[in-house]
Amino acid sequence: MESSPFELLEPAKVTIAGGPSAGMIIHTATGRTLGQLGGFVVESAHQQIRYLVVRATGLFGKTTLIPFSAARLDVEGRAIEVDVDDRDLWLLRNFTPDQLLPA
Repeated sequence: MESSPFELLEPAKVTIAGGPSAGMIIHTATGRTLGQLGGFVVESAHQQIRYLVVRATGLFGKTTLIPFSAARLDVEGRAIEVDVDDRDLWLLRNFTPDQLLPA
């Protein structure tokens, strides 16, 4: 089994601005809610966040990865805003944690 250069950090283990990150919402700059924060995918060698794990809401919601670049934090709203558009979301629709992280 191959070792992954990435690791998953659960939201319960990460504090943001002094508060827990568990339960935070992920949305786009246009205000579209993508889902709830499911974790952070960190590049092990540099200890940098590369992706957010997003658990989509709804009955058939699925878990996908969204690039962390250009993310903004709304501490009071308990949300993380990501700079992705509909085209990006379409391209990322099948990008799951299973593709980067060991089982």
